[in-house]
Amino acid sequence: MYVCVCQAVTDRQIREAAEGGARTLKDLRRDLGVTSECGRCATCAHECLKEVHGTPRKPAKLIRMAA
Repeated sequence: MYVCVCQAVTDRQIREAAEGGARTLKDLRRDLGVTSECGRCATCAHECLKEVHGTPRKPAKLIRMAA
């Protein structure tokens, strides 16, 4: 699927870049142009990086309601 529509970058390209050594959004911006236009792809691109590098997702914070 397309992650960055502005630069026509797919999740497959991001995963390939990550397997080739990209570790940060800055690396993806340099290599693929991701986040260089509108930036709406940043969250999804970052998730793709985390999937490749095995970075565990942060657990959702629980919000306590006042009793």
